[in-house]
Amino acid sequence: MKPAIYLPNLGTTIGNQAFLNLLKFYVPFLSILILAGLQHNIPVPTLTRDVFATANLSPFTGFISNLSAFTWGSSAVVCIFSFFLLSPTNSQDQKFKNFIGLSGLISFWFMLDDFLMLHEALLPYYLHVHEDIILGGEFAWLFLHLIYYRKIILKSTHFKILGIALLLFGVSVFMDILPIETDYDGFKSNWLFLLEDGSKLMGIATWCFYLASVCAQQILKAQNLPKSQLDSSPFSGEN
Repeated sequence: MKPAIYLPNLGTTIGNQAFLNLLKFYVPFLSILILAGLQHNIPVPTLTRDVFATANLSPFTGFISNLSAFTWGSSAVVCIFSFFLLSPTNSQDQKFKNFIGLSGLISFWFMLDDFLMLHEALLPYYLHVHEDIILGGEFAWLFLHLIYYRKIILKSTHFKILGIALLLFGVSVFMDILPIETDYDGFKSNWLFLLEDGSKLMGIATWCFYLASVCAQQILKAQNLPKSQLDSSPFSGEN
């Protein structure tokens, strides 16, 4: 057992710092609440009440879609947390850190897009930009991100897992553009919906697992653990 180390006033110091950090953490949330109260375009109850209660909908409405948004959010949280946790000591590790941080931003954007219907409704309505242009910009951002960091992806990560995620995304997009009539009220198109939205959900889950493996790899590496311990990680494995 390691001996305990006594540091005077440690509890007070950590407590004060944690309180200051909490105040900083409050800023975006308080800003949203204040803006919600100051604006007059949207009734405040519309912004604050539960969507299912407001619309008198089943709580299972949009369950798969919401699960997709939550999984995007999980990817974003893991990446952004890891980005601020890592302290690279060389240019290669710095590039890895940037890859993680930007992947988190991409995940965060897609979470907002899924949850708030950015490319389907909000941005075309408020910015008068066609949905196809927004989608094209999103795909271009993801493509350029992967191309720019291709050496890191191919040489230092489990790129086959990323490939599975992209393949599943491709299946979802392909199903979406097929000229097939869908039956929203009946049961004739159930499997079409499951194939399109299910492949998207599984693609997001695979993307989340891939990024979690990248973050775990870099965090464990930063701890200077022996290779045997690195290999025992749930996310370990040679490419």
